[in-house]
Amino acid sequence: MQFDVIVSGMMVVDILSEVPSTIKKGAKHEVSKILVQGGAPAGNAACVIAQNNLKTAFLGYKANNTLSLIANEELKKCDVDTSLLIESKNFQPAIAVVEVDPNNGDRTVFYSTNNYKPLQPKDINEEWIKNSRLLLVDGYDVVGNLELLKIAKKHSIPSVLDIEAGDISILKEMISLGSHIILPLEGAQMISGLETPEECIKSLSKLTKGLLVITDGANGSWALENHKIIHQAAFPTKVVDTTGCGDAFHGAYASALLKGRNLAERMEYASAYASIIAAHFGGRSYFPTMEEVQQKILKK
Repeated sequence: MQFDVIVSGMMVVDILSEVPSTIKKGAKHEVSKILVQGGAPAGNAACVIAQNNLKTAFLGYKANNTLSLIANEELKKCDVDTSLLIESKNFQPAIAVVEVDPNNGDRTVFYSTNNYKPLQPKDINEEWIKNSRLLLVDGYDVVGNLELLKIAKKHSIPSVLDIEAGDISILKEMISLGSHIILPLEGAQMISGLETPEECIKSLSKLTKGLLVITDGANGSWALENHKIIHQAAFPTKVVDTTGCGDAFHGAYASALLKGRNLAERMEYASAYASIIAAHFGGRSYFPTMEEVQQKILKK
């Protein structure tokens, strides 16, 4: 089966809760919002891409347990194809508890990877990548994703990297293989040892022939094209929850790439899309239409 996009990365189930303004330790607290849904950078990005009407498959593992069933159904609900998920008896998705501050939408994440199994190279079919139009991977399932990046490069399939943290030497290798590398400023600072987005992006560009994009929330995003730095301002929005905003940026960027938009247009579309996600509770609770995103762009 052929897909527009194959996505690989950590599979996670999120439990999101709005946090009360005052908490009494050891007591019970009623909150207005608690939500269980699929999460994590790769999964959220896959859902955004699928909701942009691109045939999208998620690559990884599955098993007969509650967390795995939730994760699989959450992908299917967003029209992500799960036929490439491989049965693995003791596999369990990672689980994250996400505390959301109702005052500003900031989220704090606590997660566990007990019984989680990252994608292994032996379980990768080269034909899956060869027959796709785009690969998107995260920086967590690094062993399998490095192999996927090598296959994509071998067959001239463009790739989008969503990397945040990890072993610097491995992240540098991933950057060298990717064709579109998107990372938060904090991650860029960690890898480059520099401070400003401009400094980081110029330094990291020496590691790759790919295109680099650095994001920094409300401060916008930066890219380097033909030795020129492009800045895209963030779109104003009433922030409810920042969960999944960066993931939405990556997914929207990948979607715009496959629809033939240039770099400035991709960054604009991704920024507008992410701003709409931020206005809702949970990273997969709402997916704007292309028309809605365009209206946001026109109103800026």
